[in-house]
Amino acid sequence: MSSLYDDLSEKLKKDPRLTKRGGARYDISLLLFNARDSLCELWDAADKCIQSRDSEAFSDLHDAVEKLRPVFGERSGT
Repeated sequence: MSSLYDDLSEKLKKDPRLTKRGGARYDISLLLFNARDSLCELWDAADKCIQSRDSEAFSDLHDAVEKLRPVFGERSGT
């Protein structure tokens, strides 16, 4: 199984044209744009966890990862 991100990334590798309208390049940019707040939260939580190494920071990191699971996590049998 692969993630939604993996699927789009693979399609982009097969056809990386900048001039093509729509397609994987558009889809992946939209996907990452829509996840931008969660990506920022993930960065902040990971940095905080690395700096502090406390359980609250780990909890924040866990929450941030779970928010991004639909994008980067393994997809169910669809």
